[in-house]
Amino acid sequence: MAKRDTTPSFVVELRLQTSPSDVRVLNKAMEAARMLYNACLQESLKRLSLMRQSKAYRSALRMPKGPERTAAFKALREHFQFKDSAIQSYGIRTKNACHIGDHLDTHVTQKVATRAFEATARYAVGTGGRPRFKRSGWLNSLESKTNASGIRYRDGFMLWRGLQVPCIIDPKDEVVAHGLNRPIKYCRLVRRLIRGEHKFY
Repeated sequence: MAKRDTTPSFVVELRLQTSPSDVRVLNKAMEAARMLYNACLQESLKRLSLMRQSKAYRSALRMPKGPERTAAFKALREHFQFKDSAIQSYGIRTKNACHIGDHLDTHVTQKVATRAFEATARYAVGTGGRPRFKRSGWLNSLESKTNASGIRYRDGFMLWRGLQVPCIIDPKDEVVAHGLNRPIKYCRLVRRLIRGEHKFY
């Protein structure tokens, strides 16, 4: 799995002042991301299955724990392209080949693909159960890699793919003020169903 950034960080959550048009656009993006996630999950599981069926994998399982066994599994993951970067590339190809590309940018696509791969990778090493495909409405968050592109915050607005949605900011909230004055690593878009209506944060 990719090495995570471990520098100190915290979350500041801002409600978005969305118009009905904004909600339609964002809901379509969430649905596109769900379909992309399922496609990347299916591909990840397929590659894992092929790897496990190979003679080389069974041989590696019989090896005593140590550097040679670790190297054997690393070589297998490379051979079967069971790795994050490969699933990200698959996700981008999938996005570009269909209507999903009308709703997601490259950075969000890569993060969705990583989410699917990491779920499969946990399953592969026994630290998680077999990941499930997401039904309609079951994917409710998207994120970018940085605040420089994709979903980003600028001067009180969430910007993404032509949208410019104002954030609801309480000027008296010192915690929010402190957070917005710190460097922003990346932005995550979260959808919640509240009293029958979708609200975004």
